[in-house]
Amino acid sequence: MRRRELDQKTAIMIVIEHFGNVAPGTKCSAVFFDRERIRREKDFYAKLYSENGVHDLEILRAMVSANVPDDPYWLVSLKSGDVATAEITRLHRVDHRTGKIIPDPV
Repeated sequence: MRRRELDQKTAIMIVIEHFGNVAPGTKCSAVFFDRERIRREKDFYAKLYSENGVHDLEILRAMVSANVPDDPYWLVSLKSGDVATAEITRLHRVDHRTGKIIPDPV
């Protein structure tokens, strides 16, 4: 299988096509999470969980791993709504190499 790397526009389009219920006027953006950004995200979650009472290293690693993918990905944000209604933001992750939606942690 040939690997295909994505750009910002492609990642957004994958999410729109996957969910199919994106209303006109929805604001779309995407941020690429490379290895360094993923490392910082893992550090953030580890600190957050340890500050909230998780001190067992194995459990801490499992919790961080469940929330942060190891491989580079695009975090796609879809903001719908207007000033009269509450703005709703949906976040979705797209694997940078495969172009597949990464499921949310359970």
